[in-house]
Amino acid sequence: LVFINKPAGIVVQQRMHEPDEPFLHDLVARHTSPAYLMQRLDRGTSGVIFFSKRADLNVRFTRQFERKHIRKRYLAICDGELAEKQTIDAPILRIGAIKFGVRDGGKRAITHIAPLAATPSGSLLAIDLETGRTHQIRVHLAAVGHPLAGDWLYGEKNASRPMLHAAELEMTHPLTHQQFRVAAPVPEDFREEARRRGVASWPEDEVSAARDS
Repeated sequence: LVFINKPAGIVVQQRMHEPDEPFLHDLVARHTSPAYLMQRLDRGTSGVIFFSKRADLNVRFTRQFERKHIRKRYLAICDGELAEKQTIDAPILRIGAIKFGVRDGGKRAITHIAPLAATPSGSLLAIDLETGRTHQIRVHLAAVGHPLAGDWLYGEKNASRPMLHAAELEMTHPLTHQQFRVAAPVPEDFREEARRRGVASWPEDEVSAARDS
């Protein structure tokens, strides 16, 4: 298994309309081939992402994803004061070439939100995904009136990028069957945006604090 702390701004997979742009899958494969991509992150999202080096393990990871045995924990900064712990259970449907929205007839999507700090300028959130729909966190936060900071596509432009960080993955190793966790440190631009909005109160271990909240 190969785990990468992806910087914001790097595309995970090659896109047809930008064939010459560097992408993470290719960069990883140059150092460790083969490299099978097991998850995806949006270009603007930072944090942990993983690859498998063995094709025979891929179906086992797919099964873990389908059975919700892989836990994905994110940190996010949203616009406005979102202070109540909540679960958003709202279907998501494609509504444009690159945009999605909460619509009847969409695929079921469930997002669990635990606020860590909140001010009128913004809120720091720990987010667990029960499902893995495209743009799920971005769409659900926009739907409740608190779009992700810096997410121009869903209505918030006051940050350098969408302030979403894939902080932690928890899963069962497909060979040893041991449960393990991989965490990615919070990048400085995310910390700076949290400070700017008055929600930066970082404990020694941000991810553990988010998990225990």
